[in-house]
Amino acid sequence: MTADNIGRFFLRETSLEIMLSKQSDQAKGLPQPPVGPEPKDDKKRIPLIGPRDISVGEISLREAIENRRSIREYSAEYLSFQDLSWLLWSTQGIQKITGEGNSRKVYRTVPSAGGRHPLDMHMAISRVEGLEPGLYTYLPVSHELQAENTCMDFAEKIAVLCRNQMFIEKAAASFFWIGDEYRFMWRHMERGYRFVFEDGGHSCQNLYLACENIGCGCCAIGYFDEKELSSLLGIDGEKLFPVYAACVGKKQKK
Repeated sequence: MTADNIGRFFLRETSLEIMLSKQSDQAKGLPQPPVGPEPKDDKKRIPLIGPRDISVGEISLREAIENRRSIREYSAEYLSFQDLSWLLWSTQGIQKITGEGNSRKVYRTVPSAGGRHPLDMHMAISRVEGLEPGLYTYLPVSHELQAENTCMDFAEKIAVLCRNQMFIEKAAASFFWIGDEYRFMWRHMERGYRFVFEDGGHSCQNLYLACENIGCGCCAIGYFDEKELSSLLGIDGEKLFPVYAACVGKKQKK
């Protein structure tokens, strides 16, 4: 028994040296897991605006980076359906898929360790033109939304389970990055737990920058009750588990 805390233990036990002594399911020739969430026949699916048909404001990358801030105050303005399509495409969109079987490669708008892309995007929608308030899942392969639960606006519940960060209640939409355990374990084994949180950071930064094109503010959120959030989103919290969150809304006019 060592004096190491759980963090040090995790770093040591997921070191490259230890991982190289094991054999992953990829090395065993087992089939790759699905690219993203599987569509459900009993759920409504809503096609998003295709990336080539999205029109957003033209700003330089330098301007987007220099203007990026965590914004916690939003106007009551709705996001357009195009705005939402742009944000989802920018954060988890699939550009192309090549190969088949275990030679399949997925290219997205964000980087991912080993090209595994283990994150699914779930949303709580409050104010998006043409959409009922409720919970949705992004289906990246078909670039569609899947309506999960549109019985109510979940903004207040989201704010409370994010440890009473009540500014979230005023956002037009909240985004949740959900880790698919086997999608990274297939290749990286336990070391993949390191990478899934890194991947969440890559994707969330894209969300911040994409917001600058459409007059939106974004605030990343890491302080939430994992068990309660998992229950709300209908995931088990283990094979599928919350990694990161962010809320978005139109900036208030100065």
